[in-house]
Amino acid sequence: MERKHYIDLLRVITVLLLVPYHTARIYDFVPFYIKDEPNMLMHLFAHSMHQWRMPILFLVSGVGTYFLLSSKNNNHFVKDRLTRLLVPFLFAVLVIVPPQGYIAVISKGIGDFKHYLDYFPAFFTFKLETIHGFTGTFTPAHMWFILYLVIFSLIAKPVYSWLKKQQDAFSNRPLSYRIYFFAIPLILARIVLLGMEMNPLFYFILFMYGFLLVREKAFEKAFEETRGFSLCFGVITMSTVLLLEYWGFSVGFEDPVSYVLFQTLYAVNTFLCVAAIIGYVQRYINTQYETIHQLNKNVFTIYILHQTYIVLAGFYIQKLNLSVTLSYFLILVFSYLGIYLSIRYIIRPIPFIRILFGSKA
Repeated sequence: MERKHYIDLLRVITVLLLVPYHTARIYDFVPFYIKDEPNMLMHLFAHSMHQWRMPILFLVSGVGTYFLLSSKNNNHFVKDRLTRLLVPFLFAVLVIVPPQGYIAVISKGIGDFKHYLDYFPAFFTFKLETIHGFTGTFTPAHMWFILYLVIFSLIAKPVYSWLKKQQDAFSNRPLSYRIYFFAIPLILARIVLLGMEMNPLFYFILFMYGFLLVREKAFEKAFEETRGFSLCFGVITMSTVLLLEYWGFSVGFEDPVSYVLFQTLYAVNTFLCVAAIIGYVQRYINTQYETIHQLNKNVFTIYILHQTYIVLAGFYIQKLNLSVTLSYFLILVFSYLGIYLSIRYIIRPIPFIRILFGSKA
């Protein structure tokens, strides 16, 4: 099965872009581990990225899972997923995530903790209403993505076995603009699960679309053929989303018509953004790059480390009282630098540490 180099590129770029996204979260109007002076431009920037960054990650993860299932026997696949995903998840929740909670409590003056070891037991205080961890209680933090991948991969295993017995659904029927019908399941997922933030059904559908991208040539080709349309209407719907966010528009469940329209807009915009990105990258950058190949071995490691470095760097840079632009830039620099040095000098040289961080040799 031919490797899709544009998927490797998308995976790496999307993970690297999580650093500017989560750095912007320090300055938006939504709760986070540390907060600085709110900035509307940062808020809209973060919100625009939120529309497509995780959807792309789940879709490319679906592609990777399909390739993995195609190349490994069933027992090896389960072992690989548990080793490469579940072990790093557990390690990160115990070691990498708690410092974020500690920074949150000392920056917000919550509790009376003299040092990190004094705080550490308090991290395991479980409260469902504060599972986000922004007040220092237990949270999987950004590692929810890895946990979802573990679950999705195990569910996908029997789905793959079933698909192998089926004929190609679209081989002789070009999809072209009918590709937009695939936005409907995403709309329904947002409506049915009440627009929840980390919607498992929404993301599982995108994960399965990754399967279709590998299996069905017509599905992949349709993204390329409709890329211009997707980009045009993606910009229009994104502009609408950002205007609503700028105006502070929100809708409750008591108004079903507005609620359905609101969720439909968000789901359609996500699909259009994903479709446009896949279409253009597939068409123009479907090339193998050695740098991308090397970075692709460490995408999980980068993902695991990135938010903790952002919170740590942001906490100390915040004390310098610099402008938003300069602070933002410095947090980016120190976060990327911390990730690089950790991988280069701590994680990569030691095989056992590589396993804990999901890094490939």
